[in-house]
Amino acid sequence: MMSDENTVVLERAAGELIVLLGEQSELYEQLAALSETQRGLITGNEPERLLGLLGERQKLLDRLEELAARMRPYQKTWPRMRPLVSPVEVQEVDRLLAKVNGLLATIIEQDKADSQLLAARKSVTGQEMSSLKASRTAGAAYMAAAYEASPQREWTDR
Repeated sequence: MMSDENTVVLERAAGELIVLLGEQSELYEQLAALSETQRGLITGNEPERLLGLLGERQKLLDRLEELAARMRPYQKTWPRMRPLVSPVEVQEVDRLLAKVNGLLATIIEQDKADSQLLAARKSVTGQEMSSLKASRTAGAAYMAAAYEASPQREWTDR
């Protein structure tokens, strides 16, 4: 049987894990919102604002990384803690984990789609640049031919 002291330690640890998962969930919600905004900036062809948004996303990712480091000890001990904490705490941890995993899956899918959209835009831009280069080359050749074909005039004084 577990002592009251052990029960208090487990409840405190479970409470801390729930707080950390709540923070993680909030950060992923912010990241998901930025991912939606990112799509609009990509389709709206707003590269300056997109770069700013990517900077904001990086700050959130840095915070998530710090949070993950704080959560590691709980992740390692959760399988042993789970049967010893209250069912309410287990349900809350499970709910938050499901929410975080769902948000993460959505963000990954959005980022994958955005990456494909950017790759397609890059390809189209490359084709347009090649076409423009060919047009300029043809124009330059036409101009050179036109000047070579024109008769030479001699300037005379009258």
